[in-house]
Amino acid sequence: MPTKKKTSPLRKPAGAKKKTSASGGVSVMASAQLKQLQKTIVQLKGRLEKEAKANATASKVVAEAKKAREALMGQLKTLRDEGSYLTRELKKALGDADKREAARRQAVEKIAELRAELTHRTDELKRKSEELAKLARDSAGRAKDIIMSESKSTSANVSPTVETESVTAETLQREESPQESSIEREVHPERKPE
Repeated sequence: MPTKKKTSPLRKPAGAKKKTSASGGVSVMASAQLKQLQKTIVQLKGRLEKEAKANATASKVVAEAKKAREALMGQLKTLRDEGSYLTRELKKALGDADKREAARRQAVEKIAELRAELTHRTDELKRKSEELAKLARDSAGRAKDIIMSESKSTSANVSPTVETESVTAETLQREESPQESSIEREVHPERKPE
């Protein structure tokens, strides 16, 4: 701030004229300084308002960023939970698939065993059936021989007045193809008598 000069009262009036001009210069200078200070104050107020607005905007951005971060963290937690759930389900499904595959392999092996057993038993049954058929033929042949030998011996003892059975195609076929015995009927019930 400008300081005022002390004047002595003994000075001449000419000096008083100089004093007024000096005090006018000081007041012009003071008013210029005052205007400069006012201008600086306005500028500082503008800067302060801009900074306040910038701070308010920054605060809003920070608050929104915090909210966005919290929302993102919530979504990440949800995704982690869903991921762990899906991982557990996938492991469970893979375990079930492995169990099913093992059961399928076991079933395939069992089917192969059963088929082999069926083939073996079918072959054995076929062999036994052939043996039985051969035994039945042999037995029928022996029975025919016995009957023929008995009929020859009885026909020699029968008087010529007894009429013998006439030979027809039916009786001829009966003699050529021996009938199934009761044993064969028991062993092979699926065969139908001719």
